[in-house]
Amino acid sequence: MEPPIQTGSLLIRMQNCQAQLPAALAKVGEWALAYPFRTATLKIGELAAAAEVSVASVNRYARFLGYEGYPEFREDLLRAFESTFAPVEKLRVAVQRDTSNAEIMRESLASDAGNITRTKELLQPEQCEAAIRLIRDSNRVVALGLGDSAYLALFLADVLEPYVDHVREAIEFAGTERTIRRLMTVKPGDLVIAITSPRYSRRTIEHLQLCRERGAKAIALTDAPDSPIVPLADVTLLAGADHGVRHSSPTGLMALIVALGTALSRSGPDSVGQAADVAERILPYLHVVPKAKRPTE
Repeated sequence: MEPPIQTGSLLIRMQNCQAQLPAALAKVGEWALAYPFRTATLKIGELAAAAEVSVASVNRYARFLGYEGYPEFREDLLRAFESTFAPVEKLRVAVQRDTSNAEIMRESLASDAGNITRTKELLQPEQCEAAIRLIRDSNRVVALGLGDSAYLALFLADVLEPYVDHVREAIEFAGTERTIRRLMTVKPGDLVIAITSPRYSRRTIEHLQLCRERGAKAIALTDAPDSPIVPLADVTLLAGADHGVRHSSPTGLMALIVALGTALSRSGPDSVGQAADVAERILPYLHVVPKAKRPTE
């Protein structure tokens, strides 16, 4: 039997292949899917014993997935988990260091300052112009984000609201069903702005794929050119997201969203007039402190 085409993540490939496997190989796949991280740490004989099959069956399972043998499969599986468990290792290192809380906080702030600098360096003028055009030309804008990025999607929707006639967020605070129901209203002429950074959400990728299939344009706000949502986007804006302890930092993406809103604020037909009108209407609700007079010379 020919090995399947290697597309998507390894775990998805394993799941898709399961129904095609002979009985002995299916037992290996069933165990590996139930305990993927443990599988990545086991030697071939240990996996064979756990799945109650022969060592040869484990090797044949790996070859069915397109690998030369089990060592290559195990190495790829370990890589698949590398980004997931990287924050655990970073935290382990941080805990072992003899340093003060204040120093840890300074390092975190320095890391975020670096992320903002990195975000500035990553800006590409043509991508910025294309992003503003897409936002201005769209019928509706949907801000899509899950996990940590859900808060960024809410922030993005709030930043865009003064400059876009119809903007809404698609997040999963109320569950996947509600998000899918909302995304099923997306149609040609709409724009989805998807946000994700390590650890990337598989569901974000699936939701964005759904929106593309329904004819929507897409902007990706993410951290790297090899981010999984980049191939699905018409325009990509990148932001620094590194952190010394956490899996990633949202500071660069948040600064990028503020910068995007700033560019939009000056791109409208009467941006100054609209800003003045808003300022006038909210003035009664603000606590205004008069500036102290300068002493006369």
